[in-house]
Amino acid sequence: MEDIKVLITQRDDRKFWQAYYVDPITGKQKFKSTGETSKREAERAAAKWEQDLREGRYKAPSKVTWEEFRERFETQHVASLANSTGRRYSTALNVFENTTPVNRLRDVDAKRLSQFQTALRAKGTAEATIAAQLRHVKAALRWAHDMGLIPTVPKIKMPKRVKGASMMKGRAITAEEFDRMVVKIRTGLYVDPDADKKQAEKKRKLKPKPAPTAEELAAVRAIEAAVVASWEHFLRGLWLSGLRLGESLNLFWDGAEGIIADLDRRFPIMVIPAEAEKGNKDRLLPITPDFARFLAETPREQRTGRVFGPLTRDAKMVMLNQNRIGARITAIGKAAGVKVKDDGKETKFASAHDMRRAFGHRWSKKVMPAVLKELMRHEAIQTTMSYYVGQNAESIANQLWAADDGKNAASDGKNEHFSEQSPNSANSTGA
Repeated sequence: MEDIKVLITQRDDRKFWQAYYVDPITGKQKFKSTGETSKREAERAAAKWEQDLREGRYKAPSKVTWEEFRERFETQHVASLANSTGRRYSTALNVFENTTPVNRLRDVDAKRLSQFQTALRAKGTAEATIAAQLRHVKAALRWAHDMGLIPTVPKIKMPKRVKGASMMKGRAITAEEFDRMVVKIRTGLYVDPDADKKQAEKKRKLKPKPAPTAEELAAVRAIEAAVVASWEHFLRGLWLSGLRLGESLNLFWDGAEGIIADLDRRFPIMVIPAEAEKGNKDRLLPITPDFARFLAETPREQRTGRVFGPLTRDAKMVMLNQNRIGARITAIGKAAGVKVKDDGKETKFASAHDMRRAFGHRWSKKVMPAVLKELMRHEAIQTTMSYYVGQNAESIANQLWAADDGKNAASDGKNEHFSEQSPNSANSTGA
């Protein structure tokens, strides 16, 4: 299509300037709205269309296949995003096309998106997961619209929390539950019922080995103690910091990469570069006093390299695989019997993110929402409000009564004592 020349024209029945060209094969005129009311901007849009036609990049929206859309979206948009964000887009689009197959991009409409939600619910998918998948699909469709691949973005009815349901996959664990997890670290790391069965089966097929000596047993116990200690340090750090799992594994004492813990300032902070943070923004994050005290327990001469180093079970190296570490933490939660979800359909045990939720829950009682938003590094205050603030009315009431001076303002503006005994007052009968 090297000889194509795109021109513009105005039609009485159209608001925007129309771009058109003569198809060199059929001889027919092809029209397309520029979406512009200014002649200059319309000429620019026409020039862009002409370039796309000549270089073979343009295809009529109605003919764009789902595969072609995926390829363009991933090479032109996803490639510029953080790896983790790109994976989330790919996962969401994969789930969509596997659940609700489509041939052409135009086939993705409100009805099909509703069918997608229905199919996910039928599989028992959590509402939070459905909402996350839909957000990524919707963002991809908005990009397709911006690129002129579809005329409009189909309406998507996002899931809403129904009565008695939660949008969260888990919940904030309590201090008592966290203590139980610490006690069960060794069990969670070393005792796997399925693995033990497989190992027992192997032993039956092999010649029996001689019983280990006292020295060998002592060496094994020493290794296990070192491993358990490294994991206890790691779990306590997650509990006190509110860091996401990936962020905690990327926390350093020094160097030019990752997140840096700086304790030498008047108020300790974490320096978080954009590439190491979910929000993709450079941040200076204050460290909470309890986490700062925890970090200060590490002798200064040992403050180099990674802050956390959970060891592999043989203690030969630091474990850095995020998925494997997440599975180990869940195994510890299971060993401790800490269930964060048990609705009859699905049972979930405590994870690293549930410790982050606990961090947010604790600090929601001490600071205002705007401060908590910064601590949690949420993009929107709505996330902070819906997950952490206002979830414990009894706790808030307790703070109100603790701050009460024993008087309340009457409707006439005069202060008067509350007629009934407040929770903080002495017994009415006196001493």
